[in-house]
Amino acid sequence: MKGKAIWGAGLTFGALFAALEAKASRGKCPYPPDVLLILGCRVRGSEPEPMLQMRAERAAQFLKQHPACVAVCCGGIVHDDQQKSEAQAIRELLLQNGISADRILLEDQSQTTYENFVNARRMLEENGIPAERPAFLSSEFHLLRASLIGRLAGVNAGTVAAPSPKNEKLKNYLREALVFPLLPLEYLKKR
Repeated sequence: MKGKAIWGAGLTFGALFAALEAKASRGKCPYPPDVLLILGCRVRGSEPEPMLQMRAERAAQFLKQHPACVAVCCGGIVHDDQQKSEAQAIRELLLQNGISADRILLEDQSQTTYENFVNARRMLEENGIPAERPAFLSSEFHLLRASLIGRLAGVNAGTVAAPSPKNEKLKNYLREALVFPLLPLEYLKKR
């Protein structure tokens, strides 16, 4: 009987998570943002992984559609083999895709998604840059968890979905399903 209850709870959570994830993965930004936080991911040596390239390409496309929007490239040096920060890799890709350097800010100290939001918010405030209508961009599988992490960090933002490599989608969605239930513990650590 206990086993059936556990399976039932697991299936219910799985179905609920899948529905929430499917809705979030499309992104939702109902306003023209004044700031776009671009969340970083893996850089090996000085080369961005394909997922980071896809995020930067989608960010460049979005920024061209919203010419008044300022980009904040987020992410520090997270791994020992990195020769440049995630933020610097994003900046270089944006420049290659025709985004002007004067529209790009670097938040290159963060190690986590939570720190991306906290550090970017602090940097914008310290530089007197208004962020009344913020948005953030990440890979589609990451939007649900990242939007909740952003709220924990005090940033309620619209979301912009970037595609991710097809051969990594299943792995990434499974990872999200496993770490999503741990968000309450993360919240308690931050308070």
